[in-house]
Amino acid sequence: MENLNILQMIVRSEEMLALTPLLREGVTVSLTPGRTLRQSMTEDLGIAPDCVEQRVQTVFLDGSPVDDIDADSAEPGCTLALAGALPGVAGIAMRRNSPVGAFRQGITHCQGKHEHASPASGSFDVTLKLFNSVALECLGTVLGRGVAVRAARLLELLEDPEVLPGATFALGTPPLNVAPLAAIPPLDRPALLAALRALPGLIRLVVLPAGACA
Repeated sequence: MENLNILQMIVRSEEMLALTPLLREGVTVSLTPGRTLRQSMTEDLGIAPDCVEQRVQTVFLDGSPVDDIDADSAEPGCTLALAGALPGVAGIAMRRNSPVGAFRQGITHCQGKHEHASPASGSFDVTLKLFNSVALECLGTVLGRGVAVRAARLLELLEDPEVLPGATFALGTPPLNVAPLAAIPPLDRPALLAALRALPGLIRLVVLPAGACA
């Protein structure tokens, strides 16, 4: 996610749920090589350990259910999906360490099936999707760490004046000599929409709750 324009939003907590569609559709996040899925969730995404253990009951890598988040890990370019308990018998079967997991062995994710090795240093990007209760509980944490989204999708969301009406915006353009959360000159909503229309590809989005210090 290097050299991306950085959009910082300050959002009231009661409005932040308007951003959940972005997480359901998938955003790009950077992970550290050599970490297990549990470590990626807690250290890279900032999700509380108790939440990972108790709330994140369903984990998919590239569409395959994961059983052991302490043995498996993400790979560059993969899609990592996190959810709470899914409904029905199929949902039970897809949970981590499901009592009926043996019946889905043919689709269970296997660490040895990766096509690409993790880089030895630096970071790598993956697509992250959050669903149901995990999306609701972890939305603010993940967005606070920063994600990459398509500028066109963000524009589509913000063109609705009823979405995030109380938000404030600041847009930084690379090269940046400041941290992503440092003070950036603010933009009003019309100026931001005009800027998003002119931006191709991805933009880095960092969302802070109102009252937080950048």
